[in-house]
Amino acid sequence: MIGILKTTLKLLFRNVGFWLCVISLPIISTVMLSVQQDNQSYYYHNNVNMGVLELESIDEKVAYYASDIKFVVKVYDASESELSDYMLDKLAKSGMFKVGRAKAPEMTKADADEKVLYDGQNDRMGAAIYIDKNFDEYIKNGEYDKAITIYVLSDDDRIDVLNDKLAYTMQKINAASTISEYTNENILSQLGDIDEVAPEKSVTMIASGADKDLTKSQIDQKTNMGYAFVFMTLGFVLVGTLLASTVIKEINNDVLKRIKLTGKSEISYFAAKFVASVFISLILSGVLTLCTLFIDSTQMGLGRLSLMLIIFLMGLIFCTLSLLTGVLVGNVMGATITSFTVWCLSSMLSGLYFPLGGTSKFIQSLSEIMPQKWFVDGTVMLFLRDKGAWTMLLCVTVAYLFVFLSLGSVGLKLKGAEE
Repeated sequence: MIGILKTTLKLLFRNVGFWLCVISLPIISTVMLSVQQDNQSYYYHNNVNMGVLELESIDEKVAYYASDIKFVVKVYDASESELSDYMLDKLAKSGMFKVGRAKAPEMTKADADEKVLYDGQNDRMGAAIYIDKNFDEYIKNGEYDKAITIYVLSDDDRIDVLNDKLAYTMQKINAASTISEYTNENILSQLGDIDEVAPEKSVTMIASGADKDLTKSQIDQKTNMGYAFVFMTLGFVLVGTLLASTVIKEINNDVLKRIKLTGKSEISYFAAKFVASVFISLILSGVLTLCTLFIDSTQMGLGRLSLMLIIFLMGLIFCTLSLLTGVLVGNVMGATITSFTVWCLSSMLSGLYFPLGGTSKFIQSLSEIMPQKWFVDGTVMLFLRDKGAWTMLLCVTVAYLFVFLSLGSVGLKLKGAEE
C-alpha cells in the first residue's frame, strides 16, 4: 500500500497541471475572500425592517429577491406619491410580503396589463400591483378599485391577506384625508398620529434559518466564502481527476493485475489512492491557508485553522468523488467531463452562485444533497459560534466518503470481473 501511495504521489508531483491547480486556484479563492462588496440585496432581503425594495426599472426581475417565506409582490407605481409610499411601506413591514416597487410615471393601465402578461411568464412573483397615476385623488374619493389594480399570479392563499391589507390601508388613508383637509402633508401627519396609538407589532421570523441571525457583514462574508468554495472545489475536482487518470492508466496497462498477483486486494489498492487524495487535500488546503496570510482574517469571518479544516474536509469529498468517477467511467476524457459536470451542477444547486429561496421545493430538495450546501450551512453555524458545526461537518464528510469508497471498491471489482 505504501509503495502504491509513493508511486501515485510521484506521478502527480511530476504533472504540471497538478501544480497549476495547487497554486492558482487557492490564490483566486483568497482574492474572492478579500473582496469587499455589498450583497445584501440578494442575501439580506428577509429582514422585515428593510421596507420596500426599489427596482431600477419595470424590467428588473423580482425572482432574484424571492424568498421561501415571504409572498413576493411586484409594484408598477405610476403615482410616485407620498401616499402610495405609505401604503407600500405598511405592506412591506407587515412581515408577510416582499414588495419590489418599480417607478413608472408614464405607465397606463393598458401598459400594466401587457407588462403583467410578460412578467407572469418570465418572472417569479405571487402578485403584481399597478398604482394609478391619480392614486391620491381616487383614494381621497374612496374609489379604491380605480386607485390600484391587483394581478393574481399564483394560487397562494396569502393573496386574500394581501387584498385585506391593501383595502385596510387605503380605507385608513381615506379616513385620514377627511380629517386633514385633503393635503398630503396633513394626511401623513394624521396617519402618523394613528400609527402611534395603534398597538405595536413585533414580527419574528421563525422559519428563515440561521441566516436571520447573521449581521450584514457576516452575510457578505458568507457570500464571499461561497465563491471561494466554488474555485476550491474546482481545484479538488481537477486534481482528483488527475489522480483518477493514474487509476485508469494502471488498469489499462494491467498494473492492477500485477498488484493483485502480489496478494493485494482491490480494496487495499483503492485505499492507497484514497490516502493519496488525503495528502492532496492537505496540500491544497494548506496552500490556501498560506495565501490567506496576506489578508486580514476578519474579512473572512473565520479563523485560518477553521477555514483550513473546512476546505480539507470538503476537498476529501470532491477528490474521492473524482476518483470514483474515473473508476466507474474508465477513460480519462469521460471522467474529466463527468466530474466537471457534477461540479457545475452541485455548485449551482447548492446555492453558491445565487440564493435558492425562491426556487421550487424540488430544487431545494436537490440542494440538500449537495456537499457544498452542508459546508455553507456549517460556515454559518461557525459564524454564530454554534458548537455543533464541527460534529455536523464531520458526520457529513464521513457519510459521503463511506458512499464513495464503497462504490469505488465495488466498481473496481466489477472492472476485474469484466476482464
